[in-house]
Amino acid sequence: MRANLRATGGQLVSERVSAVLAPRIGKTAARELLAQASLLASRTGLPLADVLAELPQLAGVLSREEAAGLLDPATYTGVAGPLVDRALTPPGHAQPPAS
Repeated sequence: MRANLRATGGQLVSERVSAVLAPRIGKTAARELLAQASLLASRTGLPLADVLAELPQLAGVLSREEAAGLLDPATYTGVAGPLVDRALTPPGHAQPPAS
């Protein structure tokens, strides 16, 4: 599985980047830039974090380090925590507060 994740250069968890960029540059711009960067990463074989770091539109908006951290599948859990909490909460009991 790690090999598959590495082979995508971070693209499998790129929605995190979109979520972080949306409030900074707008949702549409974030999606468009991410789509362009993903295509370029696929064509060149470069990691997506490197491609994003070189985009002039993201200068001062997203650093290479931040992009690499967001694209690290080892730190990505998505909504797994709340889903596990919901699954483990007995019927009739209050749900834990969302984090």
